[in-house]
Amino acid sequence: MRVITVKCLNDNFSYIVINERNNTACVIDPSESKPIINVIRGEKVKLKYILNTHHHIDHIDGNLTLKEKYKCKIIGFINDKKRIPGIDICLKNEEIFREGDFQFKIYHTPGHTSGHICYHFFNDKKLFTGDTLFSLSCGRLFEGT
Repeated sequence: MRVITVKCLNDNFSYIVINERNNTACVIDPSESKPIINVIRGEKVKLKYILNTHHHIDHIDGNLTLKEKYKCKIIGFINDKKRIPGIDICLKNEEIFREGDFQFKIYHTPGHTSGHICYHFFNDKKLFTGDTLFSLSCGRLFEGT
């Protein structure tokens, strides 16, 4: 598994997780579609999944454009199913998702939002925390304690 960090908007990042065995990918929190499309095109990978950590616009605004262009599935937390546009797969706390070489466990981490989750790619020892953790600090609390 290879991870590419993609700068989006003025101060956000999305992450493209690439399965190098079969050239498939998932993108985490695409706040806009254009930078993601540029990387997908440049890497010549097939986008299969969009993983959203929470519903804020700076994490989901690229969802529908990417879903339409690549016919990929949107994954998020079950309690955010009405707040994440186009969601296809709703996961529960500590549920493990397995699809080919993409395997991860989700952790419900409310606080920043009530439906915030983290994605743990346990085989690769990678954790995507969305806005739960920032460099040297924690994310702002909007909907929790």
